[in-house]
Amino acid sequence: MDRICEISAQLSSIRMKIIQKTTLILFLFIHIIYAKEPPDNWQSYWVQSGKDIIMDPSSQWLLGSAAIVALGVTKIDMDVKDFVQSNKILSDPISHFGDEIGGNWGHWLLWSSIYLNSKVKNDTKTNLISKMQFSTFAMLTNGIITVGMKRAFGRERPNGSCCQSFPSGHTSHSYTIAAIAHELYGDTVGAVVYGLATLVAASRMNDNKHYLSDVIFGAALGTAVGQSFAKNYHKFENSNLQIGLASQMRFKISIPIY
Repeated sequence: MDRICEISAQLSSIRMKIIQKTTLILFLFIHIIYAKEPPDNWQSYWVQSGKDIIMDPSSQWLLGSAAIVALGVTKIDMDVKDFVQSNKILSDPISHFGDEIGGNWGHWLLWSSIYLNSKVKNDTKTNLISKMQFSTFAMLTNGIITVGMKRAFGRERPNGSCCQSFPSGHTSHSYTIAAIAHELYGDTVGAVVYGLATLVAASRMNDNKHYLSDVIFGAALGTAVGQSFAKNYHKFENSNLQIGLASQMRFKISIPIY
């Protein structure tokens, strides 16, 4: 059993490295094609959005409530785990689909939809790159916070592997994407993507990778991050300020998902 967990962890690590590299390549590709003049306000956008994750009253309420619920749910985590593993709430194909949406496919589908929608609507290049960078900043920030919390809490996964169970990265990533989609495309599309994010959360429990408390807080975290960046994206957009990255900057961007 330990050997199986070790192999699974190694495969997961390899997959994450591939995701990180392809994410960086895509982001740089988008920037090279669309970015023109180096804007000077991307730092303000990122900093303000990051502050709102903590300081905005709606984010405080969401994260505070989720923290309290997750703490309470830890008392029944093992019971829920045993029930899920005994009854398998999802079939293997559906669970695998949820895992892929939350890991390999989610951000690609979002970026593709932004690009295609912008082409259909004949958006300007400025609008397109702003949407691309809004989504990338949000997902990147969520990844940084999620990994930081995983390392801080060091919770063992329900399958016994160490030690990145809380919060669920697949779940937080998926709910960040859902919040972005909701802001860009409205209630109907948002409801569908939030539904897919919930499937991702269920798949993580079904696959014995996370406890219920992990996915509850992961969902709240992703939603809070996505909504904070969405609010400031519209604020900056309405002020006719371009969101972008200075072309002379050199740093690596990856979206860690576990």
